[in-house]
Amino acid sequence: MRNKKLKEEWNAIPNRGILPNDTEARMWDNIRKATIHKYRNLYNWVAVACAVIVLSIGSYHSLNRLDLSKPKITSTITFKDDIRLITLPDGTRVWLNQNTEIDYPAKFSKKERNVTLRGEAFFEVKRDVTRPFIITSGAVKTTVLGTSFNVKAYNDNDAQVSVRTGKVKVESTQNTVFLERGYRAIYAEKTATVNKEKTNNFEPEWKKVLLYVDGLTLDEVITILQRDHKFTVNYLDDDLKNLKIQGTLDTRQGFYETLQTIAFALEIHISPAGNSIYIIGKK
Repeated sequence: MRNKKLKEEWNAIPNRGILPNDTEARMWDNIRKATIHKYRNLYNWVAVACAVIVLSIGSYHSLNRLDLSKPKITSTITFKDDIRLITLPDGTRVWLNQNTEIDYPAKFSKKERNVTLRGEAFFEVKRDVTRPFIITSGAVKTTVLGTSFNVKAYNDNDAQVSVRTGKVKVESTQNTVFLERGYRAIYAEKTATVNKEKTNNFEPEWKKVLLYVDGLTLDEVITILQRDHKFTVNYLDDDLKNLKIQGTLDTRQGFYETLQTIAFALEIHISPAGNSIYIIGKK
């Protein structure tokens, strides 16, 4: 119980800025050694031997099947006002809205990639024509090869799927529809069918609070931020434009704080110079 409680408190801390995998793992390992391991002799060794904990950035994962003949299933859960970005074993990126749960295998099969969703998530599916990506969300099943789209299914009988790029197949027990950009499918409980209709909502607003910037240059990230904020930057050294960033930016911390997160991660200075102008230089 001590292990579970501490782990839940650790995962409840919002992901602020850039946290590479190795940094997150080292932080948790140090906490675990100083607390949980200290009390290990109080637990039955059999129970400890059977306990398995899987760690992922900003989320907690648990293996809920111990049958070795079946794939190990990982669960990621978000809470109120908690938005997270995770990467699945095949490289697919998933933005999870608050109060959402997603289940997926630790390793996808050779024939298909299956996940189960309760809540709302935006998917950027890694393309793989040999293994379709299948999402089961309540009474609806969504199948793709590689595309980006949003699935909303907080209730088993209230599911919606909308597409940003590519093409997806959405099916219920009664019918099947194919969606492309500009369309969405809505499940109708009375008829157990999915209905196709036009939409101008290609990407949910809640998803935009987490910016995936892994592998981008500083200049590319600044350009992304300028889409929503009016500001200019002056580089004291043009080479700074090509600095690479790792991880995800949480814009909920505020615009200025986001700039300072970038500065901290890259070990540079980003200083205001008045009139929405910022100076970027080396430390």
